[in-house]
Amino acid sequence: MRKTNILCFLCLAVALGQACQNAAPKKAEAPTFTATPYWVSSSFVDRLAEDSLNYAGCAQIYFFGQDSMSYNDTYDGTVGAYTVIDDKTIEYNGNIIGMGEAVEVLRKTQVSDQEISVVNKANGSELRFKAVETSGYKIDGVSLLVGRYFAGTYTRSSNANTSVTLHADGTVKGFEDYQHFEVPFSGDVASFFDGHYIYFSSKGQEYPFSWTKSGDTLNLWTVKNLSGPDEMPSYEVVKLYDRLIKKK
Repeated sequence: MRKTNILCFLCLAVALGQACQNAAPKKAEAPTFTATPYWVSSSFVDRLAEDSLNYAGCAQIYFFGQDSMSYNDTYDGTVGAYTVIDDKTIEYNGNIIGMGEAVEVLRKTQVSDQEISVVNKANGSELRFKAVETSGYKIDGVSLLVGRYFAGTYTRSSNANTSVTLHADGTVKGFEDYQHFEVPFSGDVASFFDGHYIYFSSKGQEYPFSWTKSGDTLNLWTVKNLSGPDEMPSYEVVKLYDRLIKKK
């Protein structure tokens, strides 16, 4: 009798477990592209390859945590959770950082292993993003791409016997006392300017220059800050500071 009761109990448990599984459908798995942290707008990546980076806009997606991401372009930054639609698509409705205002719902769909499509559901506009592998670096995707764009060993036109090395991780060797460089292309800093600026830093102090690059030649100009202490930076280009020519 006891064995019969045990068998009946086990059968009931199995039946209840099966019923629970049927009542609660399995949650859709996140698309594989969410496992790659950084994605940068394809148009920006293409401009890097074409050596036409001057005055290029940029947007970046960053996946972190289990279902969270941030979205940054030249003007705004948003952060929030995404919802899985299917194995190739997610939807994201973030909030403007520091403002708490809802922005448009963005639907992201995998196009290939290396590209995703981001569609604004409000107006149907589309922007594509390419994956950026950042393993081994402690910087974001845009910073690494830009660092690689400028990276190399250069000769200074003002002193041909001096070599300047810019590394992909933003470190500097042989250029005055500077230890680091940064070129803003997305976020609040980039939105301040009509042109592009490169910041060299030393001992916690930043020194801005204007720049243009064509092929192996990087031109640096001194700038004058026209803004007040509590105002957004506003620079005026003054004169050519140096011309760096990349070594072959």
